[in-house]
Amino acid sequence: MHCAGPVIPVQRFAWRTKQEGSPRGGLVVSELAISRDRHLSRVLHMSIAASLCSLARGLHRARDHRSIARGVVSPSSRLLTRLLGADPGLLRFHTALRSAIACVLTGVVTIGWTVHTHQPPTLAAFALLFAMVAPLFLRDASPRGWFRSLAVIYGAGSASLIAASTLAAWPLVADAAFLAVLFAAMLVQACGPRALGGAMTAVVSFYLGLYLHPALAHVFAMLGLSTVALACVAFTGRVLVPTRPELTLRRALSAVMQRATTVLADRRADEPNAMRHLSLLNEAALAVEEQLGLLDLPGAQRLRACLIDVEVAAGQHAVDSSRLDRSDVRLTVALRRLSRAGRDAVASTARAAKTGVKRGVKLTTGAALVWRDALSWLPACRATTAALIAMLIGHSVSPERWFWAVITTFVVFLGTRSRGDTIRKTGERVLGTLAGVAVSAALVGALHGTPWLLVAAMAACVFGWAYFILTLYGQGVFFITVLVGLIYGELGFAIGPLIEMRVEEVFVGCVVSIAVAVLMMPLRTSHHVDVKVTGVLDALDEVLRVCNTSVDVPGLHPLTAMRALDRRWHELRVALRPLQTQRVFAWNTQMELAVGSLFACVQAARELASETARETARGAAVAATDEARARLAGAMVLFAARSGRNTRGSDAALAGEVVAAR
Repeated sequence: MHCAGPVIPVQRFAWRTKQEGSPRGGLVVSELAISRDRHLSRVLHMSIAASLCSLARGLHRARDHRSIARGVVSPSSRLLTRLLGADPGLLRFHTALRSAIACVLTGVVTIGWTVHTHQPPTLAAFALLFAMVAPLFLRDASPRGWFRSLAVIYGAGSASLIAASTLAAWPLVADAAFLAVLFAAMLVQACGPRALGGAMTAVVSFYLGLYLHPALAHVFAMLGLSTVALACVAFTGRVLVPTRPELTLRRALSAVMQRATTVLADRRADEPNAMRHLSLLNEAALAVEEQLGLLDLPGAQRLRACLIDVEVAAGQHAVDSSRLDRSDVRLTVALRRLSRAGRDAVASTARAAKTGVKRGVKLTTGAALVWRDALSWLPACRATTAALIAMLIGHSVSPERWFWAVITTFVVFLGTRSRGDTIRKTGERVLGTLAGVAVSAALVGALHGTPWLLVAAMAACVFGWAYFILTLYGQGVFFITVLVGLIYGELGFAIGPLIEMRVEEVFVGCVVSIAVAVLMMPLRTSHHVDVKVTGVLDALDEVLRVCNTSVDVPGLHPLTAMRALDRRWHELRVALRPLQTQRVFAWNTQMELAVGSLFACVQAARELASETARETARGAAVAATDEARARLAGAMVLFAARSGRNTRGSDAALAGEVVAAR
């Protein structure tokens, strides 16, 4: 059964106002007043009755939410609920857990060997570095692809360490080679996790070889100990904390239901909060889609349709102020259907595993990348230029610690696509470094003489770094700075001068990065946002084209096109982060209005894709499809009026004809 949603007005994306609530005001209690104003008494009784009814409906909804949350895909604890809220599917949590466990196991074996044989503990540096970095980039679904990525990352790090140790005797040649490695690493940053992991390991391993400049015998000892790290990473990733797409799918579904319940419970959300709630819900839905792409589930298409229905119902609940009870019912029903579809899909997967039926594993989009198109030439030139300038200035500050300035330029430019993004990232780098050096200075003295607490603190820092570094850069910098301070303090370095030197070198790297981002072939943030907006509009045109195409065309499905639009939308949200930080100093009214209306277009396209998929499944025309197409046309007209853009395309014109016909 399907309940048609309310029509979104064309002139205005009608977000609810905060005018709901219980009546306020006092009442003077006296017999004379009661006898004279019986009408007021009736009004008071009616308001109390209405409040009690509202409370009863709220308790009924809460009971429905609890019954939904008790399904197969529900979180098992309050802590797990919070983790799922920040990390759908717990993908980052398990990655950080693998990195921390691999580091601890590697450290126990390698450091124990160096202590037992009276060798310098720095021989275990490459092994610990590899155990720390490699788990972040081992994301292949098949075992063969996973071990191939492990071999590529290990090979890149080993070759880089050997090259740096060999060239350390010729400083100028070694510096030039370091810049070449940085250039190559920035060049392949968009070529997938395997290439990025190899690039990151190569850069840090080259830095390690130049800093330690070990003798040939020590190089072979480091490589021999690194095989222990190789075994520990494989054991951790395949045995202790293996990747189980079925369990990850269940957790991602739990995150979807949790965030949808948040939308259902928040009846007073204004436009920014509603947009944030719906975007978080869509992020969780994309996490489910990612796991469905790794599994060949019998009910995958049904699960995708239920996901879209939940998002459509949540969007209508957030934007409609006149029929809250009706939208509540539809969202509750959609959540129940999603819970049932998820339970059936997971159960069918478990039955297939017990009976020995092999599931096909689909290739990820990263395996089909064309490297020639994915190479990042301009960012590589910017980062290498900044690294050269930072190297020259860093040498003058400290001949031994100049690597920190160069590494700062590398990580600041890694993944940035605009001038504002670079400036935002340098600010996070500075703040994370300052907080980290303060905490590390306190911990070095507090944990001195307590080796087990020191190891626990280091493991916690590795976990925090791996959990945050790819999503929340500032927090990741904080944990790695604390870890570096603890390591140097344990090795016997004076922590005060070391902290001062690190802050100076990081500051040099940040200043150089900002200067290069502003002066050398700058990419304005507004231009970058315009490019991403164009990508969203192109994806909207594709959704319209697929929905207007014959259902017999192979390879075309409205839900697939809708997920491509969702990914373009989240790319736009990432591009908007520097502008959101900039709002503290300047408010871009046109951009705020345009983003809100563009999000209305995305929500309307989601309704159209859902109705078209339902029409395809039934094999008959559905009137709601024309209504959804009309709502999308109206939202695009509103976006064009607010942004000044021309929403081109024959599909948009066709939708406009539907509006005129109605």
